[in-house]
Amino acid sequence: MEIPEDFAGRLRLALKQANISPAALGAAVGVDKSVVSRWLAGRVRPTQHNLSRIAGVLAQGLPGFTVLAFEAPAAQFRALVQPVASQPEPGQSLTIPFGVLESARRETGRRGVEYVGSYLMYYRSFSQPDRIARMAMMLRPVDGLIEARYGAEGFAFQGWALLMLNRMYLVLAEERFEAMAFLVLNAGQQPKARFITGILSGPAEGMLVPTASPVVLVRQRDLTGEAGEDLRAHLLDCRLPPLIDPSEAPASVRRVLGAGPLMQVPFATGEEP
Repeated sequence: MEIPEDFAGRLRLALKQANISPAALGAAVGVDKSVVSRWLAGRVRPTQHNLSRIAGVLAQGLPGFTVLAFEAPAAQFRALVQPVASQPEPGQSLTIPFGVLESARRETGRRGVEYVGSYLMYYRSFSQPDRIARMAMMLRPVDGLIEARYGAEGFAFQGWALLMLNRMYLVLAEERFEAMAFLVLNAGQQPKARFITGILSGPAEGMLVPTASPVVLVRQRDLTGEAGEDLRAHLLDCRLPPLIDPSEAPASVRRVLGAGPLMQVPFATGEEP
């Protein structure tokens, strides 16, 4: 793969590799498509603010992509934009025992279509328990499994949803804060999951305190099957306000989330309590 040296050429290549159209980039960044055309033609270079937003959009499809990539050596840029499948690296893959991935692929092939779609994900805010967190969630088929993405403007989690028997297990990672999140969801509904309940767990309070909350996924729409268009719509959903007053959540969601305290395990100093 030949790597351009100029910004415009690298932006064109990154968009192609991430399967994001210029129009989708403009919508996600918040600029007119004519502005994107000038960037791609090399007539105008984005402001630093827009560069950061562009890198954030590209990182959704090219994990690890940052603003620095546009000035990086060709070999480093190539490593960021080549498909992961064509670039296996020692230590970058973990084997899950007991044939779990094979089982998940079989179950995904059998009824994964029930879950694929765009959702709003509601849970008790870890930082402000009197409010509800509302995030965009996208579940889409990739390599026989279900890729999962959720987040809001400024951060994004990405990972996999493993469908097994009557449960779905999600393992997601977030690059900016090097955090992980885990979900265990109840079975969806046939022929299409519309309201899924479960548990979300992850770190809170400076990443020190394991925390868990009930979680609800409410279907917003089906996917189009066009990867770039679906990603564009997901990124627009991510621009919704991430924290809302409980009164703004659907009544059915409030009934599941309840009003009790979050489950938290306090940070231990190493001394027995």
